Amino acid sequence: MNFEYFFIYTKLIEEQQLDIGFQLYSPGHLIWLGALLIMGIILSSWYKKQEQQLQLKTRKIMAVGLLLSEILKDGIIIAVGAPFIEYLPLHLCSFAIFGLLYDAFGKNRKLSTQMIAYAFFPGATAALLFCNWTEYPFLNYMSIHSFLFHGVIVFYFLMLYRSGEIVPNYKGIWKTMKVIGAVAPFVFVFNLFTGQNYLFLNEASPGSPLVPIWNIFGTTFGLPGYLFGVILLVIMVFHGLYGVYMVLEKVKEKRGKENEREESYQKEA
Repeated sequence: MNFEYFFIYTKLIEEQQLDIGFQLYSPGHLIWLGALLIMGIILSSWYKKQEQQLQLKTRKIMAVGLLLSEILKDGIIIAVGAPFIEYLPLHLCSFAIFGLLYDAFGKNRKLSTQMIAYAFFPGATAALLFCNWTEYPFLNYMSIHSFLFHGVIVFYFLMLYRSGEIVPNYKGIWKTMKVIGAVAPFVFVFNLFTGQNYLFLNEASPGSPLVPIWNIFGTTFGLPGYLFGVILLVIMVFHGLYGVYMVLEKVKEKRGKENEREESYQKEA
């Protein structure tokens, strides 16, 4: 195993013009996705069988673990001399740290569960499917951290959804939109002054579904057009997710009724 590039960061890769990254859906990427999916199924299956006290403890451990992993990442970034401004927790999945902490330690979970369902889970899933850290080799700290970080968010959602703690509703779409809408302008202005691209508000992430939006709106109408396209895309995705969740709820109800019938037949027999 070659650890030569374990702590290398983006700026050095660009300066040295190194070709050490991976391709989307290459064997290594698919292995990561498969392993995370299997782990998510196993963990969520275990979680829904546990008592509420252990479930709460598990949520707290995962939420705090996500925060500590981000702090550790920041410490390593500073230690190796990477430009810290490029690694601030200002992406959607970074905001999931605070969302999960609030969900695990807060008393009112109505907003947090909806945001996990509509924003954090799909955001983490999209990040895993369309990685924006492909410049790193698989045996690199940032690469490993990114896969595991987003994987934990997906695990958290699967645990809560399969146990019935997350019940997505239509109002959750607009509650989530309001929170994102309140945060996005500040991030957008920060990007303008620093030259960053947090939340991908100022430019599409290469290889992501945002690229067609940029090609249609960004190059024709300029940046405001791109943002308009992003807002439309988010609304469409949220409504699509709502439709999927409603179908899954119908399937759950049907299975529940079938199980009840089976149990009643067994009792009568």
